[in-house]
Amino acid sequence: MKKLGLSLGSLFVLAACGGGGGAAGGVVTPANAARTAGGEVLVNASGQAVSATANQQFERGSAAFRQHDSANENRGDWVEASCNEVAGIFETAANAQPNGAFAEAWFNRAMAFERCNMRDRSRESLERAIRAARGNKYCRAQAQLGVYQARDGQIDAALSTFERAIRDDANCVDGYTNAAAILRERNRPGVGADQPSDRVQAVNYIRQALARDDRYIPALNQLALLYLQEAGDDPRSQRLFLAGIVCSQAAQLAQQHRDELAPEVRTYVADIYNTWGLINIRTGQVIRALENFRRASTLNANLFQAFMNYGAINLNFRGYEDSRVAYARAVELQPNNYDAHIGLGVALRGLGQIQPALAEYERARALDANRPDAFYNLGLLHMNYMERQVPDFQRANELLNQFLTKAGTNARYTVSVTQARRHISNNTQTIQALQAAAALNASSPAGATPPAGATPPAAATPAAGATPAAGAAPSTPAPGAAR
Repeated sequence: MKKLGLSLGSLFVLAACGGGGGAAGGVVTPANAARTAGGEVLVNASGQAVSATANQQFERGSAAFRQHDSANENRGDWVEASCNEVAGIFETAANAQPNGAFAEAWFNRAMAFERCNMRDRSRESLERAIRAARGNKYCRAQAQLGVYQARDGQIDAALSTFERAIRDDANCVDGYTNAAAILRERNRPGVGADQPSDRVQAVNYIRQALARDDRYIPALNQLALLYLQEAGDDPRSQRLFLAGIVCSQAAQLAQQHRDELAPEVRTYVADIYNTWGLINIRTGQVIRALENFRRASTLNANLFQAFMNYGAINLNFRGYEDSRVAYARAVELQPNNYDAHIGLGVALRGLGQIQPALAEYERARALDANRPDAFYNLGLLHMNYMERQVPDFQRANELLNQFLTKAGTNARYTVSVTQARRHISNNTQTIQALQAAAALNASSPAGATPPAGATPPAAATPAAGATPAAGAAPSTPAPGAAR
């Protein structure tokens, strides 16, 4: 007998009709069992032979899933109606098995709901998949529930869930890879404590995953990110070289075996190119980084980090329109992301769209009034892009002083703090000159012109501070590259 292996879900990607239950009774016999082309009986995670009817519906659902995923040049065309429709096909497949014991079908039902962010229905389907599996142990569904925990900020609980999935199934590549992602991310510099034991365990988990599936793109991506992290700030680190090799190998594997990779695994090819772009940045290959971020955003229109990084690189080249498009997509994907609004504001400002830029900065400030970035960029906007009168420079100084207070001694803002102080000094001189010129005009006879020395100096032109203090910097993906 051959075990059924067609599930669509995968690492940290949360890939209708009513809920659980299945047809009571019924028996799958050799006469009505589904078989491979070679005549082997298909067996599911419940330990049952799969009925020909259930398998037919499963294949129909899988084809519909792939069709919606590949539409619009792999951007997908999922809407609530199509999510419900595909989920319903997989439910029909599950109910065609005795007692609904078809874990893979329930799992794919969950993935269909997830495509439309129908979280509650997806979670219910995942739990149904676990109950349907032999011994109530189903790696992929358990790992996916861990993904939900991680995305809700329950990091320790997610790690426990992934490790439990590994204990239940020693071949759970999803569990190994997700656990490695948690351990790597929580020890990233500036994020958490430096725990060598965690790094050792992360490497072990990645190796365990690749030992079981050496084409598992998500595990290869985690390995490249781990090497990148270990390289630190050394652009000549051997670890950077190794990270680049891993990305190159992963891209080649994806190209050579595209038709053999599960759809969810194929989406992680975009993550490989995003990671490759981060490696390029570290080694000073900016043009290559730009191309890799562009490739990533093309391969997966829902990869938030790729759009953020592509927008940031374009800002550095004053490619404001390309940057605006990228950041606008990032905002669409994560409407409450502070850095995305800051980046979009900078791109709009570069295009001369001052009021829309102002709105983006204010949106960021509303999201987090304690972060300094919005205050800095608002200060620049009032200083250089309004009417350049005394109230504008006064407002700019007020905002820049607020930036200094909020930035404090945070090393992240060292350069911008220096620039802000210079801007405040220049603005103060400009205010004094404008006020002196106004007083002179008020006391001069009609038609008289002020002496040349009273002409207000031009406001300081922002240097590096014209870009977000931190928001536009390329970022390392969070665990699982949440989309």
